[in-house]
Amino acid sequence: MLKLFYFCLFIFCFVKIAAQNNFSFSNDNYSGINSVVLSPTQAFFNTNPWDVNLISADIFLQNNYAYISKQNVLGLLNAEIQIANPKKNIKGENQSNVFDFYNKERADLLMNYDAMGPSFSITTIIKEKKYVFGLFSRMRAQGAVLKLDNYFRFGNEMVPQPSDYKMNPFSSATMSWNEVGLNAATEIFPYSDKHWILGINLKYEMGLDAANIISHKDIDLSASEPAPTEDPDYKNIYASNYDISLNYITNYDFENDRYEYKQNGSGLGLDIGITMMDKDKREDEYNSKFSLNILDIGSVNFRQGINHSFKNGKTVWLQNNPVFKDEDFTTPEDYLRKISQEAYGDENASFVGNGFRIGLPTSINANYSQRVKENHFINFNWIQRIPFFKNSVRRNNMVNANYSVQKEAFGYGVSTSLSEYKHLYFGGYLRLGPLILGSENLFPVFFKHKHLHAAAFYLAIKFYPFWDNELKRHRREKCDCEK
Repeated sequence: MLKLFYFCLFIFCFVKIAAQNNFSFSNDNYSGINSVVLSPTQAFFNTNPWDVNLISADIFLQNNYAYISKQNVLGLLNAEIQIANPKKNIKGENQSNVFDFYNKERADLLMNYDAMGPSFSITTIIKEKKYVFGLFSRMRAQGAVLKLDNYFRFGNEMVPQPSDYKMNPFSSATMSWNEVGLNAATEIFPYSDKHWILGINLKYEMGLDAANIISHKDIDLSASEPAPTEDPDYKNIYASNYDISLNYITNYDFENDRYEYKQNGSGLGLDIGITMMDKDKREDEYNSKFSLNILDIGSVNFRQGINHSFKNGKTVWLQNNPVFKDEDFTTPEDYLRKISQEAYGDENASFVGNGFRIGLPTSINANYSQRVKENHFINFNWIQRIPFFKNSVRRNNMVNANYSVQKEAFGYGVSTSLSEYKHLYFGGYLRLGPLILGSENLFPVFFKHKHLHAAAFYLAIKFYPFWDNELKRHRREKCDCEK
């Protein structure tokens, strides 16, 4: 069972980089199609009739399981990283560039990769009413394991495991998928004193890779001294009283060590948002706006996904088992079938069929924006995950406050964020013509951290065909003055 856990941790830590949306830029009135994934109404406020994103990528990592010592993100490009080995005095506490572990009793890992490909939005007038339509494409990867009972801390510290240990239940899910979405937004309640805008995203989801593991109850783990002929540094570890469900599918070809891209799942997704805006008729900028959005309602069905269940089997010898010593495990399935052989005497007994479903990372996003003076805004975002389906990937909870200056040719802002209501980050963004750079956790990018365990970076390239400005808009307005 330990290898099952290591397999999942490998997915979370190394297969994908984590990410989160850049909230500072998402509140920019010129963010356009890039921000409809957080607020489906946001493109409605773009004064340009066309908005085109060529490519954007948002990269973020946060965990309290492992870190790299005394380093920053840019320094990693040329650094030679060592794996911690306490017995050889290779520790993150006393030297740099060491991949070391926190070794806390509970471990959290969160990931959310988001890259937007060619996408656009267009503003049009239909029967004297403004509509905004958009089309976007994304590549996403997301997953989490929260409050994992960190049995691995003993091995990480190279100290003996306790003779008896109960590993608490946990669940985790991760998924990578492509997404194509249609965005639409328009004003409703035309006779209201305020402006009410309704926006929706209808999305087609194309699943690529996924894994879901659930430990339904405590696992009894026992450790004993190895035989005299075996390595004394590694105890014999046994698992019993387990009840584990594992579902997975991947495009990675382990035999040839390459990734073969193909669609393995499909599904539908929905984002819906409503915004109330206070804006004077003759003003280009609003005084304030409040939006409430429900994001990622839906799921992806992997019909060919592989399902295993380990329940009520015999005690399984996990570490120092001579049966595993000379085995060449090429794929995860090789190992799972060998575990099945140990638990039930039949390598096919744990296999329980094909097909599983992973829910999208459903969340609520509430946003408030207040104009301070011309081109200056203060903005607040609150995102709370609300898993809608039984087996859903989960995004991180976030509270963000930012101050931004938004002009046609450029914009910039500074922000502070509280991730999972306990990790405080500082960042910002810069929009200079077609180039946008930003980070919600800027310091680790440039400054060395004693424990580098989180970082963020955002990059986008876009352009505005048929760009608009204040002079053009005023020329188009109908004059209601007396002749």
